[in-house]
Amino acid sequence: MSAPRSDVAAIVVGGGGGERLGGVSKPDLVLGGERLIDRACAALVPVAGAGCVAVVPPGVRVPAGVVRTLEDPPGGGPLAGIDAGLSALALGGDALVVVVSVDSPGVGEFVPLLLAEPLGEAADGRILRGGDPEPFDQYLMGVYRASSLRRVIDEAAAALGSLRGVGVRRVLRSLALERVDVGAAACRDVDTAEDVAWWEGRFARALPCENAVYDGRSWASRRGVISQ
Repeated sequence: MSAPRSDVAAIVVGGGGGERLGGVSKPDLVLGGERLIDRACAALVPVAGAGCVAVVPPGVRVPAGVVRTLEDPPGGGPLAGIDAGLSALALGGDALVVVVSVDSPGVGEFVPLLLAEPLGEAADGRILRGGDPEPFDQYLMGVYRASSLRRVIDEAAAALGSLRGVGVRRVLRSLALERVDVGAAACRDVDTAEDVAWWEGRFARALPCENAVYDGRSWASRRGVISQ
């Protein structure tokens, strides 16, 4: 496990109302025996030495060491959630912020990819590019310079009068971003019952084998999670 980085913070955006899942609270949705909010924070807290914020409603229990906040008014969308998360963090100008949506069960796989290399001098951040049937930019699976993120969000708020309902892509696409190409599985989110079944199947295939070690949450080898 990587050591916490003092220049890295993280924001977990709580996701929508889960309408296509019967109105379930997405942060509380259990997949592979673990709530989505716990899964996301377990991947982020160990590397985010500058703090981890969960943008979730008051009724959602957050893990120890994670700060809770919420956009005002609630239900303003993920961009408003990112804005609230930034406001809850005390970050220096050189800080990086990992931004993920809570309904991204592959977070433990892709966060190391985002942080593997330093950002280029001219880059405002780095995001995943993947998806099905065609790959596309995944703005809620990225790492950004906090100053760049703050700048474009403030500009959008000033120009539009409010961030409520403003799309993330509309604002963040103006940033100079590096991209990491990944398979569709790594960035598959959870919006439908089909997505739930797919992820449950994937977690069920993470099985122990010879020389594997159980850490209390998953079976792992020197090469990572063991799947078949």
